[in-house]
Amino acid sequence: MLMLRILFYVAALVALFAGAIMYGGNAIGAWDPLPPAPEPPPAVKISHEKPKEKGKPEGEKPSAPPKAPGPTAAQKTFVKKTNALCRDSKAEVQAVLAQGSTSTPAGVLKLFQHLKTVNAELNDRFLAIPAPAGFEDDVAKLRQLFAKEERYFNAMSQALQKRDMKTFYTLNDHLTDVALDEADILANLGAYACDISLSSAFS
Repeated sequence: MLMLRILFYVAALVALFAGAIMYGGNAIGAWDPLPPAPEPPPAVKISHEKPKEKGKPEGEKPSAPPKAPGPTAAQKTFVKKTNALCRDSKAEVQAVLAQGSTSTPAGVLKLFQHLKTVNAELNDRFLAIPAPAGFEDDVAKLRQLFAKEERYFNAMSQALQKRDMKTFYTLNDHLTDVALDEADILANLGAYACDISLSSAFS
């Protein structure tokens, strides 16, 4: 689904169901307990004292760095439309999940195929939003990521049909990396609604 991590969580969810159904539960560790959370790194003390600038006479204030120009009206419109599309896509994915079934291998495959179709449609809707000046390079990168993402979806669909869950899981990891790259690019543009957590997606 359009740049949303939620779709890749869903793919992982489908993978768990498919693994349980097609391998009988524990063959690939689908129901193993999660490993303990890693220990947080030790806290680093931050000094609040500002370092003195060398070569400046006492009492002279340092010059302020120049402010970056704000977004243009066209860029704001692009971000607004992108955020709206990402919010709409949440409801679309929920509807697909509500209609789908993961109780049989055929149901898992049908659900994944439906998600794949929705993903492609949402990507096309995003690419139909005109890219404003200053955003063209980022949108071009997203277009490349979408193409890569759809190739992974096709390969994952083939793996499901063959019941090759090892390949399915590996491809899902790669797909998640693509999703993270997409979300990072959009967040840098200001489209924060395109990074939806798993909990919010199912609320």
